[in-house]
Amino acid sequence: MKKLLSLTLGAALLAGCGALPLPSIALPDQNLSLPLSAGLENYVAYDDKDAFTGTGIPSLLSHVQIAGKVAYAGAGNLKQLAVYLRSSLPNCNTVFGSGVRLCAASGESAQRVGTLSLQNGVVTGFVLSGAALDAAAKVGHGYFGVQAVQGSSISGDTLNFTDMRASAKL
Repeated sequence: MKKLLSLTLGAALLAGCGALPLPSIALPDQNLSLPLSAGLENYVAYDDKDAFTGTGIPSLLSHVQIAGKVAYAGAGNLKQLAVYLRSSLPNCNTVFGSGVRLCAASGESAQRVGTLSLQNGVVTGFVLSGAALDAAAKVGHGYFGVQAVQGSSISGDTLNFTDMRASAKL
C-alpha cells in the first residue's frame, strides 16, 4: 500500500510539473528538390516523400521539435522559406513529372511549423515546432512543404536537411 501511495504521489507531482522531456530521436537526412517558385508565391509545395518513415517516433509525444542543419544549393536566390508539415499527403495539384503537390497557401496556415533563413551554399541551423508537427508525430507520417518568402528558387535547387533530431515531451 505504501508503494502504491508513493507511485500515485510521484505521478501526481510529475503531472503537476507539466510535460516530461524525453531523449531526442535521430531522424534520417532529407533532400528536397525545389520547384521553380516564381509565379507560385501564393502556394505551398509539398514533397511526396514521408520524412518520418522508419523513425519510430512514439505516438504519445507532444510539444515535438525538430532541430538540425539545412543547406540550400542551386542557381536561385532564396533567402527565406516558410516550412509546413502535413501528416498525410494533401490532395492538391500535382506538378507534372515530379512528386510535388501545390496547395494554396491561404488554406495552409495551420500546417506551418517554422521559417528557414537561407544562404546559398551555407549550412544554417533550424528549429521546427507547432501543432502540425505534434499531429504528424502522433501518426508517424510527415510530408514537408515549403513556400518562398524572400527570394526565389529555380527548378533543380535543393534543400539538404542533416543532423536532425526530434525532441518531445510526454
